[in-house]
Amino acid sequence: MSVTAAYYLRLAGHPVTVLEKGELAQGASGSNLGQLSLFDRTEPWHYAAARETFDEFSRMAQALEYAPSGGVVVLQNEGQYLGALPVMDALRALGEPAEIIVGPDVRRVEPCLDHTKIYGVLYCPNEGKVNPLKTTLHYAKLAEEAGVDFRLHTAVTGFETAGDAITAVRTDQGDFRAGVVICAAGAWSRLLGEGLGLDLPLRFHRGTAFVSQPVPPCINGPIVGGELFLARRDMAQRRHVGLGGIQTAHGSILIAQATETAPLDSRAVTLPGLCLTAKTFLDHFPTLGDVEIIRAWACVTPYTLDGQPLFGFTKAFGNLFVLSGFKGAFSIAPAVARRAVAALDQGDVWEGASFRPDRMVQIAEEG
Repeated sequence: MSVTAAYYLRLAGHPVTVLEKGELAQGASGSNLGQLSLFDRTEPWHYAAARETFDEFSRMAQALEYAPSGGVVVLQNEGQYLGALPVMDALRALGEPAEIIVGPDVRRVEPCLDHTKIYGVLYCPNEGKVNPLKTTLHYAKLAEEAGVDFRLHTAVTGFETAGDAITAVRTDQGDFRAGVVICAAGAWSRLLGEGLGLDLPLRFHRGTAFVSQPVPPCINGPIVGGELFLARRDMAQRRHVGLGGIQTAHGSILIAQATETAPLDSRAVTLPGLCLTAKTFLDHFPTLGDVEIIRAWACVTPYTLDGQPLFGFTKAFGNLFVLSGFKGAFSIAPAVARRAVAALDQGDVWEGASFRPDRMVQIAEEG
């Protein structure tokens, strides 16, 4: 999100400096499945942002390894099927020709998925996939060519303030002054906010996945499990294992995921998480049992306590703009970046006050 925001802000004429504590794409931007989803974007603003982004990706298809593959949500039981029905109806109302497929017809969209083990799938034909690392680095290249100043290995350590304004961002490489400070630090955004006395309604968890050797095409599009249509997960349980998978342009299968509580900077993988993830995947794709796994990875990803993103200026600091907490940000990043430009240049307020970063969230704390 930070790279696309920097690019579009620079195109709009703003001088932009990006402060990155490590290398680009070391966080969730470079460690995800590259899934471009629609099933979890049934709000009109969300669906429109995704389709706008997909259109942009299609114009850069070769550079990003973008493929409009379609995607499925695997419905394990009647409860997940019933949960998928209103989602299908909402997507159709937005113009997405979503459908629920049951029985042997499932093989029409995912020929290797064992339809005898499931209730059916919710199929969204306009979903797709990209290479997340190549996508991040491509936009970074465009941003740098446009004049964005990237400062890598520059960790933010604090802020200098005067009244209700941030006057400088302190880092381990010196201080940086700017008229507007944009916090697009993903899972680290809450920690930065705490340094200013803010309690952003943002939390994080660690997702673990692994990557197979390249194999002939066997998975068409992104695949996720229908547990997402059930009750909100209680992260106090510390580990949740769901079904996830995608096949890259080079043939590797990315298999996911164990979602676990972890320290903010943890990139560790756990044996139970990997084993349970493998079992869940093979329960649904038994013909892929001989695929060789070549590596595993983990990263922390943010989520908000009410499911709404953080977008806009804070009340406490009138020049601090927070841009974080978007679900599956790869699916909407360029569209969100353009709206950030409109917010800064024209004072546009997106979705009223529901995205305000320092809003009160009236739900129980998790974990």
